[in-house]
Amino acid sequence: MAVSQTIPALHKAISIIEYLAERNEAVPVKELSYALQIPPASCYRMVNTLLQHHWISEDPSGGLRIAFGLAHVARTYSEVKARLREFEPRLRALSQNLQMSTKVSLREGHLTTTALRAEPPVPNAITSPIGSRIHLSIGSASAVLLAQMSDPVIRQVLASAPDEAWERQQPDDVWQRIQDCREQGACFELGLYHPSIYACSVPLQLTETAVVALSAVGWPEDFKNRKTIVDQLRAVVLE
Repeated sequence: MAVSQTIPALHKAISIIEYLAERNEAVPVKELSYALQIPPASCYRMVNTLLQHHWISEDPSGGLRIAFGLAHVARTYSEVKARLREFEPRLRALSQNLQMSTKVSLREGHLTTTALRAEPPVPNAITSPIGSRIHLSIGSASAVLLAQMSDPVIRQVLASAPDEAWERQQPDDVWQRIQDCREQGACFELGLYHPSIYACSVPLQLTETAVVALSAVGWPEDFKNRKTIVDQLRAVVLE
């Protein structure tokens, strides 16, 4: 993302939080202003805003610390990480049963991120490293995530897609996968983005508020019996 598409004041507010987290002790606002080169008036306004939202707290001497309000914001992410750890054995078992790579993907902005993966012990298994990202317009996992959104939001996401997303597919293909997810609870991506890579994905309610995508990824010959793949994915979701 271009620098022109960011908010300088927000960068500075984030730097205040990071500074307090690193110091792990009460820090006066004057130190923040000096150390981070933020004009005093701006620094005071940022600090007051963070105090109002309980992201930082002020002790009687005026020192500032990270507050529990920020921990509350991060709690959902911590819960997701814990649930991913719990789900990992089931993901490995699914990979063994299907003899295909399996993964869990979640949404980060307009991107789909691989959060967990498992691979069978075969030399030609398709890999998707943890942390790898693609645009939400690409793939079956992305369609599962898009299906959780309203149509106007989906249109905004698709409008932000890079040109490479449309080299082998059209927006109608994405909408069809979304419709399949909504109506059938599963969708396939059969070589539209990469001609040799097929995938099937289903929604997984990982936490009370987080729906992620559970996928099986393989070669075209691995998808001769698509019903079996869908059934095994759904069985893992229901465990």
